Amino acid sequence: MKKKFYLFVFVLFTVNMVSGQTDRGTWLLGGSAAYLRSNGNGSLILNPSVGYFLLKHVAGGAQLNLVAITGSTSWSLGPFAKYYFYGDERGRWYGSVGLNIGSGAGSDFDTGYSFGAGYAKFLNTSISVDFGTQYLRAGASKGIFSLGAGFQIHFNRLND
Repeated sequence: MKKKFYLFVFVLFTVNMVSGQTDRGTWLLGGSAAYLRSNGNGSLILNPSVGYFLLKHVAGGAQLNLVAITGSTSWSLGPFAKYYFYGDERGRWYGSVGLNIGSGAGSDFDTGYSFGAGYAKFLNTSISVDFGTQYLRAGASKGIFSLGAGFQIHFNRLND
């Protein structure tokens, strides 16, 4: 049983390392959106972003978070990091983290953070549709957990 487990782990990491889906030097442009409705209140979350693959499967960049909740709007801007792991040329799983500074609803500037995970389904060699979750928190306010969808355009992508 141990041998099968070690073989599985070896194959998992080998497949992840030899696939060239998200190469160093590729630019990302895109974003995501989510709509939430709770207790009669609606929330719209928009997250445009731009990034660059610093390493294979690792992108860093800037993101803007716009949150419109019934009666108020807030925004934040900050850096993010995104890591694409297990998958192939058809799609990859990813995880992301970000730090944010912003303001909203008459408040002073606040700092916050975000993290998320999801799956990027590649429609071709340049465009992916992303389905994922995100948790966004700023200052002492309650965090927002959302499910959403988005897209990314991969510029100057190198093909294997």
